[in-house]
Amino acid sequence: MPATVQKLNTEAIVQKILDHYRGDVLKIILFGSQVRGEEDEWSDLDLIVIRNTEERFVERLSKTPILPQSADIFVYTPEEFERMKEGENQFILSALQGAKVVYSKNR
Repeated sequence: MPATVQKLNTEAIVQKILDHYRGDVLKIILFGSQVRGEEDEWSDLDLIVIRNTEERFVERLSKTPILPQSADIFVYTPEEFERMKEGENQFILSALQGAKVVYSKNR
């Protein structure tokens, strides 16, 4: 799928995630090649979803929404996300470099 089509689908993907989690989503962050402008026909969407949930991390992995295009979705609670940032988690720090908030409940 051409990268330009993927960029156009970001809003639809965000809406599908919001519909799936029904009001629990606080923030959705787009990161990776799509944000850096380095996407190609093999690129997927890389998303961090921060949401209120009591589910364990492992349970959340199997409950991500089915999307019409390839996407890697990482779902964290606000506490987990802050703890990883404060603990200088390399994955989170790398993902946040140049990342773009595509949804915020506080907007």
